[in-house]
Amino acid sequence: MTIRLEQQVEQVANALNSAGLCFGHGTDNAFDEAAWLVLEACELDPSGDEVPWDQVLTARQQASVQALLERRIQTGEPLAYLVNRAWFAGHDFFVDPRAIVPRSHIGEWIPDRFSPWRVERPAASILDLCTGSGCIAVALALAFPEAQIDASDISASALEVAQANVARYEVQERVRLLQGDLFEGLGQARYDLIVCNPPYVSDEIMNTLPGEYRHEPALAFAGGSSGLDFINRLLDQAGDHLTKSGLLVVEAGSARDALEAAWPRTPFTWLMSENGEAVVFAIEATELVSSNHPKT
Repeated sequence: MTIRLEQQVEQVANALNSAGLCFGHGTDNAFDEAAWLVLEACELDPSGDEVPWDQVLTARQQASVQALLERRIQTGEPLAYLVNRAWFAGHDFFVDPRAIVPRSHIGEWIPDRFSPWRVERPAASILDLCTGSGCIAVALALAFPEAQIDASDISASALEVAQANVARYEVQERVRLLQGDLFEGLGQARYDLIVCNPPYVSDEIMNTLPGEYRHEPALAFAGGSSGLDFINRLLDQAGDHLTKSGLLVVEAGSARDALEAAWPRTPFTWLMSENGEAVVFAIEATELVSSNHPKT
């Protein structure tokens, strides 16, 4: 049967919609995910500027599309895991179920070096907490070629994925991977920039996550009753690990409201993302040190 790529994508999109799947691991709708799935299955570049919509697919390509579609529907796994690829901050990364699929809003500000918040400031030392797949650390290394970067995670399995991505982009000499909880193992080190995409999902939301999210490590999501277990500790300790002109950038996600209620006198600057969400905050070292502790 003769079928063009565009027709194949439309058929796959209809199948994905009919299966009631969730999209949130690199795409947010069935058509975009279908295009990604078809291009991957056909061994075409999903990141290319031009999609060959009129290309006629071979029988082998059609069979590959069907096989990948069936896996996506039957397993419920995010497509990123099935093809071992995800994009972040303009780069593609290896990923598998040992680490969450890269998708932090923080990636929007890395290519421009967190301008305007870091204009004319040093960036010799950077810390990426909860590094997971290492996507943030690697993207930071590429955006800040003058910086030495520490990347820490409590999960040894996630750090194996991070190591693969560090090696892939050949930034081993500037990115050091460390296993530990929060600032554990970092001693008295201070950083010009600390970036963190922490666990921030509350217990209530954890119980309602779609099936796709349950294929990812729960450790990377679970933030306790209000979603603030990790973030509260981070805010308490970060001042001791920032330089005087340092900046802390954190994704608070669904815990934003709880965070503002718990830390009412802390001057968070919320960064507006391309999709209109403001769930990433930045705060100066001086503001962090002088802010009051949260409500109890």
